Amino acid sequence: MTYPGDGQSGWGGQPNQGDWGRQDQGYPQQVYPQNYGGSYGGLGVFSGGDEPPPKKGKAKLWLAIGAVVVVLVGGGVTAYVLTRPDGSTPVGQSTSGTTTTTTKPSTTTKSTTSSAPAPTCEAAKPGWNCLPVPALSYSYDVPKGWSPVAGTAPVEGIDDVKLTGLTVTGAYDCESRDFTRGGAGGVVVPQTDLTAVAKDFAQKLATQYYKSAPKSEVKLGEPKPVTVAGDIEGVQVDAVATTSGDACLATKGMVKVLVLKGDKGFHVFMANGDLEGGPAEPKPPTEADLQAMVDSVKPLSR
Repeated sequence: MTYPGDGQSGWGGQPNQGDWGRQDQGYPQQVYPQNYGGSYGGLGVFSGGDEPPPKKGKAKLWLAIGAVVVVLVGGGVTAYVLTRPDGSTPVGQSTSGTTTTTTKPSTTTKSTTSSAPAPTCEAAKPGWNCLPVPALSYSYDVPKGWSPVAGTAPVEGIDDVKLTGLTVTGAYDCESRDFTRGGAGGVVVPQTDLTAVAKDFAQKLATQYYKSAPKSEVKLGEPKPVTVAGDIEGVQVDAVATTSGDACLATKGMVKVLVLKGDKGFHVFMANGDLEGGPAEPKPPTEADLQAMVDSVKPLSR
C-alpha cells in the first residue's frame, strides 16, 4: 500500500485546519523535503515535566549542528538518516514573519512582525515528559529517559512516508553495530481505511525494526477501535516480532500503531520497544509504558 503526497491535517474546529464535515476538497498534495510532516522543523525540547538526561556516547552526535547521524529505531539494525536542522531554532519556538506595506505617494515603509505562541502540553503521568508535534497536530507523552531526535525516519515498504516527531531510548553498541531499545514518532497520510492503514504500518514497521536477525517473525493483533478526546475516531493495531540467532538483538519486540481520523488526513502514531532479550543494560521498555504512550496521544487544539 502506498501513501502519496504530504501535508499537515488538523482536527475539526481547529483554526485554519478545515472542518470535520468538509471532505469535498480532498487531501492536499504537497512535498516538503526532509520532513514528511510539513512545517515542523525540529525537536529538542519537551513541554512539561523534567528534561531527560543527556545522552552518552554516540548519542551525543545527535546534537551536532548540521551532522548526519545514523540512528536505529527499536531493536532493529536497519539504519535511517537523521539530519539536524539549524540548531538556532529549538522546538516550540515560534517563527516570525515580516510584512511590508507602502502608502503612496509616500515612500515610507512600515514593517510589522507577528508570532504565534509556542504549543505546549503537560504529561499525564508524574515523571514523564510531553512532546508537542505541530506537524502531526498532536502531542504524546514519554517516560523519563526518552529523548527527542531531530529529522525524519522512513517506513520501508511505504513510499514517500517518513516519521517525524521522533523520540528514542536506550541507545547501545554491540559488535560494532548501533541499536536502541525503543522509539516513537508519527506521520499524516491521506484518508483511506483506518484499519487497513493501522495494520499496514504495524506489519511494516515491526518487520523493518527486527529484520536484521537471521530469523524473525511478525504477528499482528486484532484491531481495536479507539476514541480520543471524546469524538476522534481511531484504530490501534499491535504487532509482536520474535527473533533468534542474533545475540545483540532483542528476541521479542512490539510495535503499537494508532491511527486517528483528522479533518482531511489520518494521523498515525507508533511506539516501538524491545520486550525481551538483548543486553542486560540498557533495560528495555515495558509493554505497559508503550501502551501508556499510545493512550497519551491527544490533539494540540480543537
